[in-house]
Amino acid sequence: METTRILWSGLTSRTGREAAVAARSMPDVEIVAGMKRNVTGADDCHLRGELFEGVDWLDYKTGMCGLYGLARLTERAEIDVIVDFSHPDVFDRVLELAICTDKPLVSGTSGLSNRQMATLYDATNRIPIFRGGNFRFKVKKFIDEAVKLAMATPGNLTLYENFYEGKSLPSETSRVIQRRISNATGKAIGVHSSATLDKTDLPCDWKIGNLHCHTVGFDELAHDVLEIAKVMAKKPVKKGELYDLDELWDDLVSWAL
Repeated sequence: METTRILWSGLTSRTGREAAVAARSMPDVEIVAGMKRNVTGADDCHLRGELFEGVDWLDYKTGMCGLYGLARLTERAEIDVIVDFSHPDVFDRVLELAICTDKPLVSGTSGLSNRQMATLYDATNRIPIFRGGNFRFKVKKFIDEAVKLAMATPGNLTLYENFYEGKSLPSETSRVIQRRISNATGKAIGVHSSATLDKTDLPCDWKIGNLHCHTVGFDELAHDVLEIAKVMAKKPVKKGELYDLDELWDDLVSWAL
């Protein structure tokens, strides 16, 4: 069985930690390299613990990009795809590393500036890049059902979304739903966003008509991202366009359908 080897940027984040756990139970995926912000001497023992056993740690210094970055990955941690769930402050370096090493990128860092998004789109001319407004398979199904509901419902609909305090609103998912419904029906749906949920496990909640989708925690998200990474590792360059979950859906494992 072929194994997909991943470099995960932001590996010590909540999503990254769950990915490290999930990867151990998946026979065809391995996180072989990790990156985190502000590694200090005090972190060294922690990063070499059981959870991250076998991970080769890289940093975000400029020197990790360019030819040196390519040599480091080739010699010490051969990878098939890069996953980035980190911070906008280090996004540019991660993207440069992906370009220099000619590896597909799964981009999940939120809060990117307009300049960074433009740079990301430009990079699609060189490497395959996944950047969806949604990574969760459960939410993908909800979006598909919302489009069908809009097609079958006269008049306009309103999407209600509720999150934890600190979430950027409106969400990228709501923009995906608006775009999908507009493309399918020509309708402009309203979006009502709020952030009143308990931040524990970072819950997300969407309602439209009689449809409801609620997600919580990071384990399901991490597992879905690993499955996306496996597919992206074999995707060709799609010049000028990003991959999203809609386009990968038919390639994903049967349990997701």
